[in-house]
Amino acid sequence: MNINLTKDAEYMLCALYREYKENLENGSSKTQAKITGSSNRIHKELMGQWSLEDVDETCCELSQASLLNCTFADDVVYHSTLSSEAIVYMENRFKNGLKEILDYMVKIKTIIFPV
Repeated sequence: MNINLTKDAEYMLCALYREYKENLENGSSKTQAKITGSSNRIHKELMGQWSLEDVDETCCELSQASLLNCTFADDVVYHSTLSSEAIVYMENRFKNGLKEILDYMVKIKTIIFPV
């Protein structure tokens, strides 16, 4: 699977996948855990440091890469779910689980948001 993403999209995908893994650990079904919601929800709950417009744009990038299944309303992401491709990609990329994901997110965050 050859996937090319911007650093922003990589970071958001990690945040969405981390949330998916945490939901599974807390007893959610796979179907429920895959639900990521609207770009507004992602902005409010996961990506507050970004503008809503940037979150929506990054959701579109992930959708174009077949990593996020999106439904649009009024030209914004109204509902989204992680795709099976996203889960396979992340499972293969982060074989050691949540700790490895969190470590990577800290590393990439310094690239995206330099001090």
